[in-house]
Amino acid sequence: MRLSLLEILEATGGGEVGGTQVGETFSSFHTDSREVRQGGVFFALRGSQMDGRRFIHDAISRGAAAIVVERKTDIPTGIVEVVVPDSWKALYAVASYALARVNPLVVGVTGSNGKTSTKEMVAAVLGSRFAVHRTQGNLNTETGVPLTLLGLEPHHTAVVLEMGLQHAGDIAKLVRLAPPVIGIVTNVGTVHMEFFDSREDLAKAKGELVAALPESGLAVLNADNEFFPLLAQMTSARIASFGQDRGDYRVAGYRPLAGGGAEFTVRGTPVRISLDGRHQALNAAAALAGGEFAGVPIEEGAAALAEVKVEHRLEETTTPGGYILVDDAYNASPESMLAAFDTLAESPRTGRLLAVLGRMGELGALAEESHRRVGHRAAEVFDAVCVVEGDHAGLLAESAGAELVPDGAAAAAWVRRNAAEGDRVLVKASHGARLDEVVRELTAT
Repeated sequence: MRLSLLEILEATGGGEVGGTQVGETFSSFHTDSREVRQGGVFFALRGSQMDGRRFIHDAISRGAAAIVVERKTDIPTGIVEVVVPDSWKALYAVASYALARVNPLVVGVTGSNGKTSTKEMVAAVLGSRFAVHRTQGNLNTETGVPLTLLGLEPHHTAVVLEMGLQHAGDIAKLVRLAPPVIGIVTNVGTVHMEFFDSREDLAKAKGELVAALPESGLAVLNADNEFFPLLAQMTSARIASFGQDRGDYRVAGYRPLAGGGAEFTVRGTPVRISLDGRHQALNAAAALAGGEFAGVPIEEGAAALAEVKVEHRLEETTTPGGYILVDDAYNASPESMLAAFDTLAESPRTGRLLAVLGRMGELGALAEESHRRVGHRAAEVFDAVCVVEGDHAGLLAESAGAELVPDGAAAAAWVRRNAAEGDRVLVKASHGARLDEVVRELTAT
């Protein structure tokens, strides 16, 4: 969104020091100096471990034309400073101003797994009737959501916001900024358990999304998940349930397709998606529920789902060696690991199944049991497994009967030794394991 300096000053209550005229406008907003574009606004946020003021000169060197900061700084003439009492509050105030100016339908999506895929599906479904803005990538954090709102334009009539968390209260903060009318909780698993005493506490933190919905809104909840009753009690909004075995929007007749993707029905309507796995079919059902509430007929929404693609989610590439690399290296939890295993196990194939796996993060007290459980299932599904060294990787390798290797280069070498033409090789771990580097090496021509 293009905002004038005067609008930024009025939204933040800040004072201008130096710089330009109040009528000057800005259209890009940043909290990471490395991402600053020419003429952009840089918010120098003060965190518990990092002070954004340290990166002001880097932001200016990359083209920042305005800086939002808590204390006046020695910067070059011609760069405007907006001095505010609290840089975080200033970011949220400007984002709130942008949201109010556009006033779109707000849809929030959270869950332990499937947030990004579901967000993309909801955006596609709504796109048949709305001008949709959505979270780019996985910018679902306390900075990502306000920056997403600052990307709104006057023509947008809906915004789909992915909302992540690490601690209780994180989502509550985001929904205060962008009050949703539709809230979707894909599931409650074990990811982020490092920060919670129990899975019930984690479920309540996810439920902050549906607790914020108005009575006239819609909570879309997973009827197959054990925390469905708890989440249903947390909202005063109407509830639409989805699931494999039960729910208002039940996935029926699921069938994986030889060319990739799957087909099934939801409420008697045929649905075909290009994404693999039953978990993606559930995400599609949730998107259809939200879309129907917003006025998109289920048949129309189903047609829109056929074109949805999500990068690094079981994304297949035929390598120079002739084997198929299945890239899901972006992130991992026990639930997403098992879902990926099941997807490959039931997909039509001619060759063997291999896997390069790595550690799963943020599991707290459940880490050991989770790595063992995932390893046991890997042993059942795959013909051969390689595990990259890391926290609890030894447990994973032992349970999977896998070869433990020291790093990504060794994992790539293992694949080249073991994979033959026609084989499928899954690569999956938490992002911190950096198995994306293995994918890049193996797919390079």
